[in-house]
Amino acid sequence: MKTSNLKKSTLLLVDDKPENLDVLIAHLDKQGFTLAVALNGEKAIELTQKLLPELILLDVLMPGINGFETCRRLKTDQISKDIPVIFMTALSDTIDKVKGFEAGGVDYITKPFQTEEVLARVNAHLTIRHQQKKLEEKNEQLKQEMARREQAEEALQVADAKLSVISEQEAKRWGISGFIGKSQTIKKIIEHIHRLQDVEKTSVLILGESGTGKELIARAIHFSSARAKNPFIPVNCSAIPEELAESAFFGHVRGAFTGAVNNRKGYFESAQSGTLFLDEMGEMPRSLQAKLLRTLEDGTLMPVGSNQEKKVDVRILAATNANLPTKIATGEFRDDLYFRLASYIIHIPPLRERKEDIPLLVAHLLTQFAVEMGRPKAVLTAQALATLENYRFPGNVRELKNLIEHALISSGGAPIQPEHFHFLERVPVAPMPPPTTTPPFLPAKHEKQILAYVREHGFINNTQCRALLDLDYHRSSYLLKKMSREGKLVREGERRWSYYRFPGAI
Repeated sequence: MKTSNLKKSTLLLVDDKPENLDVLIAHLDKQGFTLAVALNGEKAIELTQKLLPELILLDVLMPGINGFETCRRLKTDQISKDIPVIFMTALSDTIDKVKGFEAGGVDYITKPFQTEEVLARVNAHLTIRHQQKKLEEKNEQLKQEMARREQAEEALQVADAKLSVISEQEAKRWGISGFIGKSQTIKKIIEHIHRLQDVEKTSVLILGESGTGKELIARAIHFSSARAKNPFIPVNCSAIPEELAESAFFGHVRGAFTGAVNNRKGYFESAQSGTLFLDEMGEMPRSLQAKLLRTLEDGTLMPVGSNQEKKVDVRILAATNANLPTKIATGEFRDDLYFRLASYIIHIPPLRERKEDIPLLVAHLLTQFAVEMGRPKAVLTAQALATLENYRFPGNVRELKNLIEHALISSGGAPIQPEHFHFLERVPVAPMPPPTTTPPFLPAKHEKQILAYVREHGFINNTQCRALLDLDYHRSSYLLKKMSREGKLVREGERRWSYYRFPGAI
């Protein structure tokens, strides 16, 4: 494990006499560790549950529960049992050290502290812990691989199909919580999805312009239904060559045509017991529409080159930005297939008709890109947001995402201005909004960011506040104390090891 990675670790220091830790804290802080301090064993257990530090430095002699008992309680808890504990003590008797190891400690640091020795022991046990985690991950991967290899060939094909299409993480991502906005449109879409949860065989036709999020709705319908644990197979009908379409949908047997050297499943079989999403349905070749209709009505298919039918249980969700009634009138699309697909219709208005969703979508995208790019969340100026709200968005939500990503790169980390956007169409730049009365020294957004951080993590200290807001020590300290005086936060601890939490929080 590289030293630079070790220095990103969080350490919890526990001692009832904070003055004993001054030298140790100063030295470890210079090394880049994230530090938290508890003044007794009970608080140490509480902070461990919230913070999950990589290492705990624990004093032995403390009022209340001593270090040995604190360590024993940590080791009996499933959450904290694997966190290494190093005891800090002036005791030198062998029997005391044995008690520490029996309680679950991994090492001792003797007072008065020798800083270089402390750093060496801390780095050694952090390295061991990181290597242990890697070994556990590899062992788990090996177990999973062995289990997969023991499955039958048919089961492996089904599992591979599921894994190649969507992972467990994506399943959570595409739930109803994936919809961002407060417009009546979003509320109606969520209502549609709720209604479809208990009718998992009904076909759904999703209509809307390109980039409005038709596939997002299809995935949300699938993952909120009884079919959620089975495959979701998306197919872009406009991207399939007509001569390969029948084989792509219904599969083929070995020798069915030149190049068919093995049996191959089509989209329907891959989606067995799950959902087949037919995107750009209006572009499906006319020659394939009759065979698709037969499969939808009979629940059977015939692979190319085979003389045996197969039963399939697949829900169809279709989407298009085409005018299907016009295509039906011109003979490009079968009316009987349309009525079979359109058992339930969801229409998505373009983004320009629901502009009240733009601020929430922008905030969501800024957070998402901050995580993906590994950088602090960017700031959008009021003028830049007003400019977006004046734009028509011919590419809808997909275009908004591209605009935000381009602006993040163009701004280089500075607040995003209108000139950082790259629009497909010309848009008038919104006028500069009137200045606010908030002093530039402590913007109101800083308090919001701090409150959001405490809501998520349970507490915040000066080091965390400086990293969150990119402030120096004095400004960060001033802001935290100000919020404490106003009753928004409660301060606990003394001096540099103090932290702040919500009033009444345990």
